[in-house]
Amino acid sequence: MHMKAVRSPNQSNVPLRPSKQHGTMEPHIPIEVRPVALRDLIPLHGIAERFSLDLPYGETVDEDPMRIGLRQLVPFGRHDRPMVIARADRRLLGFACFQVVGPDQRWLLSAVGANMGIFEADPLWEELFRGAIVTAGLDGTKRLFARLPLGSPVIPAARRVGFAPYASESVWASTLVPVGQWARRRGVRRQTQGDVWSIHQLYTTVVPKQVQYAEAITSHSWDLAAQSLPGGTRVNGWLVESDQQVVAYARGVSYPSAHTIEVLVMPDRRDGFRQLLATVFADLGQMPARRVYVTLRGYQVEFGPVLEEFGMGLHLEQDVHIKYTTATAVGAQSNVNLSPFSADVKEPSAKRVPTFIKKAHPDPSSDGFGTP
Repeated sequence: MHMKAVRSPNQSNVPLRPSKQHGTMEPHIPIEVRPVALRDLIPLHGIAERFSLDLPYGETVDEDPMRIGLRQLVPFGRHDRPMVIARADRRLLGFACFQVVGPDQRWLLSAVGANMGIFEADPLWEELFRGAIVTAGLDGTKRLFARLPLGSPVIPAARRVGFAPYASESVWASTLVPVGQWARRRGVRRQTQGDVWSIHQLYTTVVPKQVQYAEAITSHSWDLAAQSLPGGTRVNGWLVESDQQVVAYARGVSYPSAHTIEVLVMPDRRDGFRQLLATVFADLGQMPARRVYVTLRGYQVEFGPVLEEFGMGLHLEQDVHIKYTTATAVGAQSNVNLSPFSADVKEPSAKRVPTFIKKAHPDPSSDGFGTP
């Protein structure tokens, strides 16, 4: 079978930190971090400790990492789920899986797993993330994203390699679509192809600038016809207009096991939000029963009480993180010999160099988000 080429592994020495009940010795072992290969597939199936990320979307599917890895290795298949693995002494220790999304092919962390026995997985997460950043950068990717729930054991390692939080999210959930007394409301209609630009204008008005800089999305992102999703998944949009302007918008993705909803609403249009959600739930309620999730960003917290009116409860809170694979390169000036590297890892500009060429050190943005 023709296999996809695998780059040379990244060799590292990782400290093994036992949990408190197993003593304090910290031996070091050499590991290799590299993209998944054929010989990794069966061991991947046996990974015991797994964390599904990119929530709530990660809760809508239950994919075995072995199947994800196999899909990346099959010729002419969809190679949109890159995975890096870590091995030591012929044993597979863990993996980190990503989803390639958007026209710029950004990487979104979707799952991690480890088989570390009595040892902590934290040092392994760090090396896996470093390897993923290198692989993504070599593939031409400029941004990696990660949704990490508050208190997740993955957070410290992600921060050490430079993932910086730029937005908070609260995910609300209900076992069934809250229909009951709610019915379609007048003034709400389905999204059409001609609404793409108006929805993007709502996005630029509502979303804080630092979030827009990090996400760097274009109006193309609101084009439902351009969404590439697996079979059995449907995408719909609903909106509310006032004076020929979109003031509230909801996009729903219906998976076989759940609906996920994201919203954009003018801060002073709480009534428009209630009107919008009532119609969305009325439409989704006609489909076979399944869970429903609504995600609110930190700048949308005023809409939480409205979700409570619909009988929804707070499911989890998390931060959205970003890691750039490029750093600013200083252009040459006349009669001046300058280093081509800068320690500032911010919004990419015209001249960039890979940050992974530099010696490993804490990323300057790892303690918080700064405007790129």
